[in-house]
Amino acid sequence: MQGIDTQSPVNAAWMEHQILDHVKQALRVTLDWKVPSVGLPRKLSSVQFTLKSFLRHLERMMELEERNGYMLIVSEKKPNMSFRVDRLEQDHQQFREFIAQLIPEVEALNEFQDERFEDICSRIYELLENVDRHDSEEVQLLQETFLCDEGGEG
Repeated sequence: MQGIDTQSPVNAAWMEHQILDHVKQALRVTLDWKVPSVGLPRKLSSVQFTLKSFLRHLERMMELEERNGYMLIVSEKKPNMSFRVDRLEQDHQQFREFIAQLIPEVEALNEFQDERFEDICSRIYELLENVDRHDSEEVQLLQETFLCDEGGEG
């Protein structure tokens, strides 16, 4: 491949994925807190704080992947897989739309809205599950792109 250093974008994406995984785990731990032991106000503020960190890292990772990351490299190296890259880019757009709806709701929450808070926590879990599925598909695509031998020699 001419002119594209595949290691730098792949390494940067890998590092960002590692960071995002840590933040996802922290968010899950926070969502799993039992209200009687920590209190709703503390859980609410912790979920808001951790969610903001998660969303910042998620957006950073998506930007990295879309701008000079694996998506461009896979499309150039294996054009037959570009439909999978397109599907992953659609996931990014869906994540952004979901987040755009979720943020104002999370910011508007107060400690007296127990049921609404639980509903939002369920939606955050849903987002985490979708991001996990997406990450798994990305890893599979990268493995197929960079590790699979296509043969043709001898």
